[in-house]
Amino acid sequence: MQKQILSVRRVAVAVACATALVSLTACNSDSNAADSAAGSTPSKAADAIPAAKPNGIDKLSVKEIYNTAMKTNAAAGSFHEKMERADAKTDLRVSATECVGTVEISEKGSFEIIRKGSDVWAKPDSTFAEGMNAALGKTTLSTEKWIHGTPANALMAKLASWCHPEQFTAPDTLDTGSKATKGKVTTVDGQQAVELVLAEKGESVTWYVATTGKPYFIKQDSTRDDMQDLTDADFGTPVGAKAPSGTVVAAPVV
Repeated sequence: MQKQILSVRRVAVAVACATALVSLTACNSDSNAADSAAGSTPSKAADAIPAAKPNGIDKLSVKEIYNTAMKTNAAAGSFHEKMERADAKTDLRVSATECVGTVEISEKGSFEIIRKGSDVWAKPDSTFAEGMNAALGKTTLSTEKWIHGTPANALMAKLASWCHPEQFTAPDTLDTGSKATKGKVTTVDGQQAVELVLAEKGESVTWYVATTGKPYFIKQDSTRDDMQDLTDADFGTPVGAKAPSGTVVAAPVV
């Protein structure tokens, strides 16, 4: 498998990542700024839109369902991704070339991130700034300033890694030997979805793929603290990344 969401490969990676997260690099994917539709009132026109039709994805094999869902998410071009695990939380709008949102790392603080093409900007909170300044041995980061660089800069590459552009350029696939099984069709956040369950040694990870409309991967639930819970939504909504306003300084060399 290739991607970010905890497939069989991700299960192994997530365990290693949780125990070795001494850097700021995002261990894995698969995914946000605030929901653009928050607080909006549905119009009568919206109410008149017919319900999405069944797509038949639940009739396919587990591998076909998983792989189709990953490709469908990638083909959307962008989506809103929220991730949470014991040591980190992200809320990002992402595409192959853009990323906007926030990343929070337990005990390290949080930062805002903007990526547009090869340009990356980040703005830390006080905890993140203090920790990085102590590590660098100089006062470089500030809550009042954005740092800017490209992935050629080691620090900016680590910060931008949380955006996981690879899920668009190289969507994940399920290993042939995976022991994941197909579960029931259920309702997830108002969306009909089929369950794919990978269980081992009393722990499990469940993926949900939409069974109406396009067969998007929409959610991942895990019973382990060192694995991530994940939701994807707002497929195809432009990220709209822009260079930040305010003071911008060059990212430090680390």
